Amino acid sequence: MVYYSIKYVAAILACIFSAVCLHSLFYSTMDEGDVETVTQKEQDESITQEEQPSSPVKFTVGDTGFHFTESGEFLDENGSKFQFAVADDHAENQARYEKIGDAVTDYIYTAMEDNYGLKRIHIPIEKDSSDPSSFVFVSEQFKSSTNKKLVLINGSGAVKAGQWARSIIINDNLYPGSMLPYLKWAAENDFDVLVMNTNECGSEMNGSQTPFEHAQTAWDDFLNAVEGKTVFIVAHSFGGVVVQRLSKDNSNFEDIVSKVAFTDSVHMGKLPCDSVPCINWVTSSKPVNTHLGSRFGCEIRSAGSTNHPWTSHYAMDDIFHWFKEIEIEHDNLEDKDDGRNKKSNDNDKDNDSVADSSN
Repeated sequence: MVYYSIKYVAAILACIFSAVCLHSLFYSTMDEGDVETVTQKEQDESITQEEQPSSPVKFTVGDTGFHFTESGEFLDENGSKFQFAVADDHAENQARYEKIGDAVTDYIYTAMEDNYGLKRIHIPIEKDSSDPSSFVFVSEQFKSSTNKKLVLINGSGAVKAGQWARSIIINDNLYPGSMLPYLKWAAENDFDVLVMNTNECGSEMNGSQTPFEHAQTAWDDFLNAVEGKTVFIVAHSFGGVVVQRLSKDNSNFEDIVSKVAFTDSVHMGKLPCDSVPCINWVTSSKPVNTHLGSRFGCEIRSAGSTNHPWTSHYAMDDIFHWFKEIEIEHDNLEDKDDGRNKKSNDNDKDNDSVADSSN
């Protein structure tokens, strides 16, 4: 019995010895490079995507050699800001600037369509398709929804729909010079949007021979059927004159417009500010939103900047706050109505109790 036990133990020891030898033989055939490769692969796989260095996001602007960064900076391929005078000839520099400006316009048009879901609609809507015409950008559900409406009107000059100041976009930053932050706010607060294009006009354009005619055509196509005081307007510079004309030429202006925010408007004369609250945020060295009196029946406040093209940017947050105040007032009225209804219901219950006790 002892004999067989010793044989059994010896057999087990032999198996263990053989396994150890095979393991040593296998690893002796691998060189150090193979071991390092396996280890490096394991290390690479353990690195998460967040730990990998990322390249800066660039949004190319046509074939200009420029791009917008995620933060809105306008830079060339070397990461340098735009310089106007790159040639000795001024005309050549101006032509280059205009080409870049056109590419920026197309970039913003695309951003309004792709990022904010606006539709490019030619106006007037009822027209011969062969006639030259202007266009606006509008929320797809603008005419069918009951949402509040935000109407944006820029000033005069080279700026097109979606821009407050092309010079700011090119020389400084996309966001202060464009309407994109206004569109973002509108989307976050359930406003439908109409972006007019009053500088996209000309004698050959049906319904848009002048900025005034363009605005009136857009009003007829999209605002005439609006019900209730649900329209909020932001108008910069000469856009204020356009709004003034609209207020005179449309009998429903006071019925549908809730508030008008001007940014350094150049309008002259009175607006219907008694029934439509208007504030003009003007150039001033005073802190933003400082009350500066009134002019032509319109309240004047500081835009917080002495630079005319920047007023729409610096006054933006206070404009948004002012637009939202009417919702707070409306909610307070609803709360009061609910209180009255509750009190009325309680009285009804008391009357019912009295009636029941008399039976």
